This record gives sequence, structure tokens and C-alpha cells, in this order.
Amino acid sequence: MEIRRSYCGLCHPRCGTLLHIEDGKVVKITGDPDHPISRGAICPRGRLMLDHIYHPQRLNHPLKRVGNKGEGRWQRVSWDQALDEVAGKLANLRERHGAETLAFTHGTKRTYHWDCRRFFNLFGSPNTCGVNTICMCPSYATEYATYGGMILGSEVPGARCVVVWGCNASKSNPVGLYPQIMQARKNGARLIVIDPRRTKEAEVADIWLQIRPGTDLALLLGWIRHIIVNDLYDHDFVANWTVGFEDLKSAVDSYTPEKVSEITSLPVEDIVKAADMYISNRPAVIPFGLGMDKQGVNATQCARARAILRAIAGNLEIPGGETFSLAGEIGKIRDAEYLELNERISPEQRAKQLGSNEYPFFGFPGWEMNSAANKKLPPGYMAAPEAWHSCLAHAREVMKAIITGEPYPVTAAITLANNPLLALPNTQQVFKALQSLELYVVMDYYLTPSAALADYVFPASTTVEQPELWLTPGFCMACPQGIDPIEQRRTSYDLYRGLGLRLGQEKDWPWENVEQVYDHCLEPVGLTFRQLADQYGILGRREYRRYEQFGFGTPSGKVELKSSIFEKLGAAPLPRYREPLWSPVGSPDLAREYPLILITGSRFMPMYHSEQRQIEKARQQVPDPLVSIHPDTAKKLGLSEGDWAVISTPHGSIRQRVKLSDAIHPSMADTQHSWWFPERAPNLPDLFGVFESNANMLCPDDPEFCSPEIGSWPHSALLCRIEKEAAPHGAR
Repeated sequence: MEIRRSYCGLCHPRCGTLLHIEDGKVVKITGDPDHPISRGAICPRGRLMLDHIYHPQRLNHPLKRVGNKGEGRWQRVSWDQALDEVAGKLANLRERHGAETLAFTHGTKRTYHWDCRRFFNLFGSPNTCGVNTICMCPSYATEYATYGGMILGSEVPGARCVVVWGCNASKSNPVGLYPQIMQARKNGARLIVIDPRRTKEAEVADIWLQIRPGTDLALLLGWIRHIIVNDLYDHDFVANWTVGFEDLKSAVDSYTPEKVSEITSLPVEDIVKAADMYISNRPAVIPFGLGMDKQGVNATQCARARAILRAIAGNLEIPGGETFSLAGEIGKIRDAEYLELNERISPEQRAKQLGSNEYPFFGFPGWEMNSAANKKLPPGYMAAPEAWHSCLAHAREVMKAIITGEPYPVTAAITLANNPLLALPNTQQVFKALQSLELYVVMDYYLTPSAALADYVFPASTTVEQPELWLTPGFCMACPQGIDPIEQRRTSYDLYRGLGLRLGQEKDWPWENVEQVYDHCLEPVGLTFRQLADQYGILGRREYRRYEQFGFGTPSGKVELKSSIFEKLGAAPLPRYREPLWSPVGSPDLAREYPLILITGSRFMPMYHSEQRQIEKARQQVPDPLVSIHPDTAKKLGLSEGDWAVISTPHGSIRQRVKLSDAIHPSMADTQHSWWFPERAPNLPDLFGVFESNANMLCPDDPEFCSPEIGSWPHSALLCRIEKEAAPHGAR
């Protein structure tokens, strides 16, 4: 039996794997014990990889629609024919409407991302969009504006206090972050968990704050005030390395423990105790959590307040604290920002970016300011903000332009690593938009509900069928390709390069394959991709307080407690709490009709977003979509474990099975997200049952629900009611 090293890409981390191969076929996958990050661990999701590689429903050849959209009639074509026809149609649409007529939707990293950005910049369209608005990128862009980089290198095991805020690592990152949290706990660190659900981490925490969903910003501001008024902040750091402290002090003055308690439904004594525990046990870390990014109106300022809290507590760039700068050889490697060719799209085209007038901070205006400030630092100090992270069109405005033709026609779209019918809110609007496109191109592993509406579908290679260079502030990892692509599966690079060569971009795609691209990226450190793979990667050399030599990558060169970039773009330069529109406080009359506070998007094994629904082992573990409610709540509603129930908001209704859990507050409901049914009919009107149990049917995206700085829509902090289904018909 041959054993080859590779990696898992069934969720965001790239954990090391070993492929056991007989007669050219993978027969078993185990964790790689020599991998410096995952160290042999493999999670329940990773154990599905073998089923995923050889699943009978995998797409293996390009498909061309021959019937009406959604009719389910396809013709198998070659890659060359599909690329020729798509490129020809794109050229025609660009000639008729301008390059901005092409849009893109993407999701969690399954592709390289930079290749998409490179193609779109060269094509001339500013309209790439996706789930970034609610997925890490509010934190990414906001932290760059605050201190010139994003905290991706929290030294959790060395911390004396770990605050798990809006993060369920045991479900979302069980191989990476979760073991680090548990190691810190074993080392004696204090553990604070802030989550409306009693998670696995909450059960072993020193303090668990069961916060009312959507009110995290009020608690953050209360902590900041408590630290300031009790003179507990880092005086030297604040005096020498921040701007706007007095303005911040005034801005948080009203967030007393009593006021914060009233907003968050937390006891005053717990608010104070947790703030004291955080500030008195330094170094302390607040690892990134998605919970705050998806709560709508407060999402952006939650990220701002978390960054401010880290700074005034003196936890930036210290051993055991929050680190983000690069040191050593890693800083020389050509990164995604270099590969994107963002300088190649003209100012005239940048100005056409949909949504950038309403949300300039998350469009080209904000990215240009962040990037210019960051580039004042010496080369290699820190990765510049990649445009695909923080320079995006707004998905709502893209969908509206597709449907209405205003402010200009958007007639074509490409989707990779995304299933917009299950990733974006306001599902019916997304559905109408996808139906309205003259050209819709999808690249995916399987025929998804969104792909079923496409004109062309390209087969994507599994992560083990393609190499990847994984670059973060802590390490640069070579993720080696384990097997040759099966049949006609290919990488996203093959798609974009193939289109680029047909659309006059030949000079800008000189590398025949992505491994050659990575060889080019590694030239400054004298390595090839395969040489790097032989040594697994390069671990970053930790250097601390580098700001003392170079400053921070902000306009002032200091941590901007009051953000000059936000202020110049017309956004609030200091955080202020807003009550969510659909909440018991924001809409008390509505709350009588919809009495439960709804959260969606909680991670659950072994599913990952809308993936893994085809895999029988996964469905045996979670066969049906579940809504979790407290037993007392269920009793009042006449519901029992396993009942089919209808969950409704003012925006729509879905059906899911009831799961009883005392980890959920009696006033809450937690619906699983991204549910569809691959075993159902792929054609309209069923479309794999995409409208039946999809939590995004419940979620609005109107401006009044979204954060005013970047347009983050709410997947949490909503209102709902739950009723027993009158005539259950089964979801399968």
C-alpha cells in the first residue's frame, strides 16, 4: 500500500492527512501525525473525505443546459467547448453592457480566491460579492482600520485568560482552535464564554454569560467603560500608541453595568466579574468568532469594539496575546494581494462597484484607504489587506441590479465555492435574480440547487486533487496534491486561466498550472512548492511589539480607537450600540406575534454550511433539519422531540424537526442553516427542496436590518414563532 501526504479541505482549516492508496485508488484516509499544525488529528468532517472523493453524485464533466432554466436537461460537453462558449458570451455581453455586467458570488475557501480577483480585475468588473459581509470580513476590514492588520495569530495556549466570544470551536474548529483552548485551560488559564447557547466550552468555563442575541456590542462597550473608569487599562500603551482615547472615554460613558445588564439580560455582577477576570489575567486573548459577524446592525462595530478592547487592555503583539505581524522569511513570500492585480482595474470601473455608494468602507474606497495606510510599513511586516477579503460589491445590490437592470444591467454571473440560494438572505430575491441572468456559470463538486439554475456547470476538483499554498501570519504551509484529478475535474485556476486566455488576457496568465504560480510566489525565499511541501512549510518567527520600530498600519501609525478611515467615509468613528429592529425591545408589538428570539447558522457536525448533504454517513448522523428549543418552551407550544414544526418570521416560513435542549434559553430558538435535499427532484418547482427548510428564507437583507458601515445582514437576533405542523408530509 502506498501512502501519500495531502490535506483536508472539507472546512476552512487545511489539516494534514495521509492517503492510503491501493491500485491507484484511495482506500483509507488518516491524520498526518507529522503535520506541524493538526498533528494527526482528524475531525468527523474530515472522516467523510473518502466518501466525498468517489461519491457517485460528483460532477465529473462540464455540463451545458439544453432545456429551460431549472428544467434539469443537460448536455455533456468538453472543457474546451464550454470555455469557448462561455468566453464568447462574456465578450458579447461586455461589448453590449460594459465589463461591470459580470458579477461573481463566492463563499468559504474551497478555491484560491486570488485567481477570481485576478480574472475580474483584468476583465474590468468590480462586482465580486458573496458571504464575506457576514463571515470574518467585517472583522478583517475593521481591524485593518483600527490597528493595521487582523488578529489571526492569537497565542491561545500561552494566554492566562481566554474569552470565547461568539465562537463554538468544538463544532467549528475542533482540530485547530478547540484543542488550544483546552490546552490553555489545562495550563491554568481562566475561561470566559459568551454565547446564548450552553456550548461544550461553556460547560467548563469559569464564567458563562448567556447573552441575549444581538446585544454583544453593549457588553463590549460595558467592558471597555469598566476598564477605563476603574483605571485598569494599559496606560503606557494607550498614551504612546493610540489616538482617540478621550473620545472613546466619552463614547462609552453611558454603558454602565446597570445599563448593559438591562440591554443584554445578564446579571450586573456577572458583567463586572467577567470584565475584571479579563483585565486582571493578562495576557488575554479573544479568538475570532463568527457569532458577532452575523448579527446585522451591530456587526461592524462589534468588530471595532473587540479590537479596541484588545488594544487598551495591552494585549496586542505580546507573548501569549494577540499577534498579527509577520516576521522572518514568511514576509518575503508573494501573497494573494500580489496575485490579485488590483491595480489593473481602472478608477472608472471601481466607481461602478454595486453597493459602494451605500457601504464605501467595504468597497474600493475603504480598501484603498486601508491598503495605502498598511503599505507605509516595510515590505514583509504584514500582509496587505487582500481585496477579496474586504473590497466587495454588496450581494443585495447585485441581486437587485440583475432583476431590475438598475443602475445598469448585470446579465452574467459566475459562482464558485458558493451556493447562493443557501448562503445569501432573502432567498426568493436570489432565486429571481439567478433565473433572470442571461449567462450563469457554476463550478462545484455536485449539482446544487443554485447549479441547477445554471447555463454551464464545471466540475471542481477535490482539495486532495489540487495543491495549495496556505499563508497566514503564523506559518506558510504547502498543502500537497494527493491524487491526480478524477476524470475531468479541474481547479478554479484552470477555469479562470482558460477564460482569460480566450478573452485577451494571455500575458497575465503565464503559468500553465497553479503549482507554477506557487513556485513564483516562493522565489524570494529560494524554494519551490515541492521543496516547501517536503518540509511541510515555514513556521513564522515570533517577534513582539514590532510596532515600537515600525508603528501600526493605520493613517496615524497608531491604534485608532477613533477611526479616521470610518470618519472620512461617513461611518461612525466610535462604536455605538443599536437595538436590532426585530427584537423584543426594538419591536415589542411584533414580539407578541413572534415571541421567540431566533438565531441561525450555528455549526453542527459533520455538516459544513450546505455541504455533505449527499454523503450517507453524514445524513445518518443528521438525517433531517433541526430547530432546537428548550423543553419548557416546547411544552407551552405543544411540541415534542421529533415533531415537524413551522418556524416563521415576518419574512417567511420553513419547516424543521424539533430538538429539545436545555442548552437553549426558553426565550430562544436555534435553527440549523443551509438545508436542502439532494435526494429530491433537481428540477423546478422542487429544486432539491431548497425552499422548504432553508433558514435563509427567514432572514431579511433590507438596509434597516444591516450594519450601516458594510451592510452585514442578520442571520441572528431575529424574532420568530414556532407552531406544530398541521399535516406533516416528511422532508425526504
